[in-house]
Amino acid sequence: MQNLLNQVKDLVQDTFETAFKNSDKKVELEYCDLQFGHFATNIALMSSKDLNLSPLVIAEKLTLSLESNDIIRSVEVKSPGFINITLTDQAILGSLSSTHEDVLGSVDSLGAGKKMIIDYSHPNIGKPMGVHHLLSTIIGDSIKRIYKATGHEVVADNFIGDLGTQFGKLIHAVKTWGDMNAIEANPVPELLKLYVKFHNEAEEDELLDEAGRAEYKKIEQGDPENRELLKKIQAWSMAEMLAVYEQLRVEFDYFNGESFYEDKIESIINLGIKRGLFVESQGALVCETDNANEPPALIRKKDGTSLYLTRDLARIAYWEKTWHPDYMVNVVDVAQSLQLKQVYEVASKLKLTDADNVHVAFGRMQFADGSMSTRKGNIILVEDLISQTKSRVRDQVVSLSKDLSPLEQADLTDILAFNCIKYNILRQNRISNISFDWESMLSLDGNSAPYLSYTAVRMKALKKQGEVYGAADRQPTGELSEIEIEIILKISRIGGVVKAATKNYQPSDIANYCYDICRLYNSFYHAHRVVEDGVVNNTRLLISNSVLSIVERCFDLLGLQVPDRM
Repeated sequence: MQNLLNQVKDLVQDTFETAFKNSDKKVELEYCDLQFGHFATNIALMSSKDLNLSPLVIAEKLTLSLESNDIIRSVEVKSPGFINITLTDQAILGSLSSTHEDVLGSVDSLGAGKKMIIDYSHPNIGKPMGVHHLLSTIIGDSIKRIYKATGHEVVADNFIGDLGTQFGKLIHAVKTWGDMNAIEANPVPELLKLYVKFHNEAEEDELLDEAGRAEYKKIEQGDPENRELLKKIQAWSMAEMLAVYEQLRVEFDYFNGESFYEDKIESIINLGIKRGLFVESQGALVCETDNANEPPALIRKKDGTSLYLTRDLARIAYWEKTWHPDYMVNVVDVAQSLQLKQVYEVASKLKLTDADNVHVAFGRMQFADGSMSTRKGNIILVEDLISQTKSRVRDQVVSLSKDLSPLEQADLTDILAFNCIKYNILRQNRISNISFDWESMLSLDGNSAPYLSYTAVRMKALKKQGEVYGAADRQPTGELSEIEIEIILKISRIGGVVKAATKNYQPSDIANYCYDICRLYNSFYHAHRVVEDGVVNNTRLLISNSVLSIVERCFDLLGLQVPDRM
């Protein structure tokens, strides 16, 4: 369904082509400041050279034709040739009715026939999930939702870290200091303690690292004892991960970890050797990159074990063979930029896929007030972050909802806590470090999840009132105030916002659009009564319900929930 901007753009294009048949210029149309009108175009300036006419002459001719259209209230020409267009109230209201039916318009078919495979979260087994995995999880899940909403076929594959030398170290620690009864009773925290102990001991005994590497080599060589222990560690870790994902409302289609690609690595290595791309260097196997200032890509260590990069290459080959995607997306923090750059370059040299390999990078999480400290292991745990967020939400936000029962308050605490965690991450530009500031995160009157959630609850309450008074079928009429026009024009921007977020893998575009429209809505709400003394203003109710549709869609794209009451 066409949105308002595209409708006016097509009108101006048709008018221009009728008036000036010897120009093939395409009209560009933008929203403009309301003091000048609703839309503006520079087509007169862009076509002046082709037509050998002054921009003002072109603009004046276009103005005469446009003014006769019944959706246009006025057209104004501004030197040196800009055209500002103001629509009638009824045209604006008509677009609102359309937008209310389908809030994304034609953007929902943007990815028709295209397929994306996306990897995000990818925690390491044997360790609790840290906040750096939380960032990848939340950003990746939102990108998946956005791409699905724009018509792409999306496969979510969690490339879990379950191979590598660190597991040899962990197995050595389990064999040397582990108590299996304690581990089985509380697996992941006990494994973390052992992993930390290994590294502490290794600082005093340099031979320990070699012992860890030896245990890992046994894994790759198929040692039954180490293989069995690794399987147990994987199962224990997966149980804890799935519990976290369930709380976050995050789902994956596959959990193809690094071990899944173990039997697919040798064919990649053989292919690289056969093509002369992989060569020996000091006993290791490497691939030279095109940048002489970068180290070569390490394909296999001198002890014969594989690396992340090797397994990434096997993943790309498998994705291509299995799904033939248009996009292969990895949501990985910016510290891995060189690693993925080399992966993509080597994959290109090997001609493993024609898909676009995309690294969606993000910064680190920073705590503004230093309120979150690390546990042993030098990481901030997701479970600690969730627990503290729930506590603060309960004390600072939910405690204000005195009309709710204890059960309703508990449900609201859960919804708002996860909304707060997710929205705080997604509203920020992922390229920068992500600031975690409790005060702004829990604010009821700023760019925060509680503010958006409360605004949505307010709209839901008005929608119910409208249903009670039977206002749903009445046609909207009447003149519109400036704030009503502004908010309807903001609604019509949703398609462009989602399109930009899709192109740039940037959920913050949607998050901040959602905040802007909620802020406008609250100005509208305080300026105008939607229901007064049992009488419903249907135009205002339509505006309110349309904004609710937009906000609910934004929440879905961000992985948030709208509470029933606050």
